[in-house]
Amino acid sequence: MNSHYIIGLDMGGTNIRCAAVSASGKVRMLRRGPAHADATASRVAENIVQQIRALEDEARRRGMGAPRAIGVAVPGPLNVHTGTVMAAPHVAAWHSFPLRTRLEEALGRRVALENDANAWALGEFWRGAARGYRNVVLLTLGTGVGGGLIVGGQLVHGRNGMAAELGHVAVEPAGVPCDCGARGCLEAYASASGMQKLIERELAARRRLPPRYLDEEGNFSVRGLTRAAQRGDRVALRAFATAGHYLGIAIASFLNIFNPDLIVVGGGVAGALRFMRRTMRAQIHARAFGAIAADARIVRAALGPTGGVVGAAYAALHPANRLAS
Repeated sequence: MNSHYIIGLDMGGTNIRCAAVSASGKVRMLRRGPAHADATASRVAENIVQQIRALEDEARRRGMGAPRAIGVAVPGPLNVHTGTVMAAPHVAAWHSFPLRTRLEEALGRRVALENDANAWALGEFWRGAARGYRNVVLLTLGTGVGGGLIVGGQLVHGRNGMAAELGHVAVEPAGVPCDCGARGCLEAYASASGMQKLIERELAARRRLPPRYLDEEGNFSVRGLTRAAQRGDRVALRAFATAGHYLGIAIASFLNIFNPDLIVVGGGVAGALRFMRRTMRAQIHARAFGAIAADARIVRAALGPTGGVVGAAYAALHPANRLAS
């Protein structure tokens, strides 16, 4: 039977999305499973293999045959040429871990490995908000801030595949600490974790955050913060204004450096983009060249939760140059 689909897998901190994607980029089937990110390095890799096999089994039952290719997107810096994960924010056991080799040995097939933000950029480029454009900057504003760069229709990997860590550009040189160990990174201001810390510093006199900023389990929630901003909550509005300010500083630099056709913003924090646009635009117009700022297009990502699996499938169809692990 002919193979008519590509497997795209996107690993998050708590869940894995694994999809059968058509050759035209349409998600034909999507499965979700636990990430088991706190397990041993080998156990996490084995879980990815199990998720892929489960999708293959279901695809066969539906008469879809075997996959043409397999692409896997994972968080954190990785050497895309050797398939080695250098570090991963959600998988402490992955440190210089030869993930691609482990997956290929278990599956008996070649696997394309890609950074998750890069995969999302590819997904938006192939089937989403950046379709038809050749020069694109993607920013993912989630728990952290990730990035992907497409220049001249090609994903920018850099020397060893770790380019486009856009969340760790300095927007305030003597600023607040970032989880990466540096200070003043964009991620420290415009991510969910960064915004939580901003709120906690402002409300330092309180023992805990007000319920309006929390989810049902009592954890900080960007959705809750957004709802509070919609009701005119001053603390929430100031937090988003601060995030927009620093987002604008970073975007101005990206505009001056890359002169992209489009900047695509995705992730949970992007849902509150309207509360950040005023301060973001002010910094863009203050810092980017006038002609570039005037033409700057900043849009929301279109694919949402499926961006990573679509991009992983695209990476499988167009793998980066490989080196031996």
